[in-house]
Parts: sequence; structure tokens; C-alpha cells
Amino acid sequence: MNLYLVRHSISENISIDKKDFDRELTEEGKIVINKTSEAWKNYVGNVDVVLTSPLKRAIQTAEIISSNLQDRYHVVKDNNLGTGSKTSDLIDLLISLEYKNVIVVGHQPDLSYHINNFCGTGSFNLAFPPASLAKIEFENRIKYGNGRLIYFIPPTIHT
Repeated sequence: MNLYLVRHSISENISIDKKDFDRELTEEGKIVINKTSEAWKNYVGNVDVVLTSPLKRAIQTAEIISSNLQDRYHVVKDNNLGTGSKTSDLIDLLISLEYKNVIVVGHQPDLSYHINNFCGTGSFNLAFPPASLAKIEFENRIKYGNGRLIYFIPPTIHT
């Protein structure tokens, strides 16, 4: 399986007037993820499914990615992918779906934790800016320490 972890794109700042759950992508964030995910075609190709956090900014990111990397729209929201997501829950979800190429749109610091847990690298500090992509490859079962980090692409390469 090829697992692609994506941090949602640039979103509205935290405000007392809006719940964190409802924060949206900014216009810049929409442009960045559209341009960046369009360029990902060279690395990713077509994906089977885009899994996303239920938060508004993640859903918007997933929809743009789907339009650029899927022949037909296939975005699935999962509450376990929201802020504070656990790698064990992600593993259960991925095993239940049985797809070969999966994008997961999520949040920080969760995505860095997933990379550490999947790749068995111990503890390293990975800067994971909005609209970045990390590819983890699993040859056999999806489990802790069984993945290989193949590449990490920040959005600045394409913007």
C-alpha cells in the first residue's frame, strides 16, 4: 500500500467568532492546494480514495485533491481523523478499506506522529507545513514500524 499523508492547506486563523471545526481554507490556501496537488500527479498518479478529517478545512483540501488526482470523486470523512487522531485508529481504518493508493488529509502534530509510528524512526522533529505531502510505503501489513518514508514534499516546491 502507498499511503500519502497531507496536511490541510492554509486556513483561517483561530478566532473567538468561529469554532475550530468550522475554520475554512483561505483563498490563498485554495490556490496553493490546487496548484500543489495538480503537480502531485507526477509523483502520485491516480488514488483510490481520499480519506479526510471531518473539519471544514480538511474537507475542502480533500475535495480539491480529489478533483486533481481522481478520475471519479471518492472522498470519505472519518471522525477518527480529526485533531488528536491516533495511529492505531488510522491503521484500523486503512486495513478495513483494502485500497492500494490512499491519501489521508489531516492535522498537525498528528501527521508527524503517524510518520514516526509507521516508519519506526523513533522521535524526530518534522516540520509539516500546510499543503505538504508525505509518502509512506508498506510492503506487507500496515502496522507500527512497518512503513518506509519514501518522500516528503512541501508546497513551496510547486508554488
